[in-house]
Amino acid sequence: MNQKLKNILFIVFIIVLFIGIGFTNGTNRKVTFIESVFSGLITVPQKGYVYAKKWITKDTSFFNTVENLKMENENLKAENEELNAKLMNYEMILSENQILKEHVNLIDSYPDYHVIAADIISESSSNWEKVYQINRGSNDGIEPNMPVVAEDGLVGYVDSVTASTAKIISILDPGNTVSSRTTRTRDSVTCKGNSSLMNESKIKLTKIPTDLILVEGDKIETSGLGGRYPKGIPIGQVTKFNVKKNPIENEAIVKTFVDFHKLETVAVICTEYKSGE
Repeated sequence: MNQKLKNILFIVFIIVLFIGIGFTNGTNRKVTFIESVFSGLITVPQKGYVYAKKWITKDTSFFNTVENLKMENENLKAENEELNAKLMNYEMILSENQILKEHVNLIDSYPDYHVIAADIISESSSNWEKVYQINRGSNDGIEPNMPVVAEDGLVGYVDSVTASTAKIISILDPGNTVSSRTTRTRDSVTCKGNSSLMNESKIKLTKIPTDLILVEGDKIETSGLGGRYPKGIPIGQVTKFNVKKNPIENEAIVKTFVDFHKLETVAVICTEYKSGE
């Protein structure tokens, strides 16, 4: 192709180009099919780009939110642990105050005696015995055979001691007897532990005078005979009176005032106060 032909074709191309521009600038021109396809092809990647940008931005925000929630959770856990520690400390203080209150109430229940308050630290119960161990011993002035009481009445006596503990034989123990009397008639009777009644906090009443008729609700207390227990300490009340063919064998069932299932605090009677002290 010679140079002259090339120049002619270039001029034709320029003319066609300007004509095309004139058509595209027309206000009432309709979009051709090719232009529509071309525009659609261009729009698809543009929309994809915009969507991807939004997704990435949103995803980053999501991870930021997760990180913030994680930090808040750690802070809440730390605050919760701190509150739990304070609560435990509060409960310990409350428990100690309750124990001290029980000790004071117990001591106040026996103003005529010098008593040492103590807490039960272990219990041994079987068909043969009903014994307790307390957290006071010889270092506190406790000795064997000292009587032991609770706020509601008689518990038993000290059997043996160590420097810091003492073993208590309860009145429920089948081998334990207590010289007693009826509060209403002042008649002497004997309380004795019984293995079949032990779990009900009950004991038997024996050596009942043949002419004595007991009624339900009669109160029983220590008589002071025998030297182990001071007189007048409440023991329990009669729930049943069994009349035998031989009146000498009459017996009664006594429900102890002390609830041995809930027994936690006791007091050891060391000495009786002197008159004028």
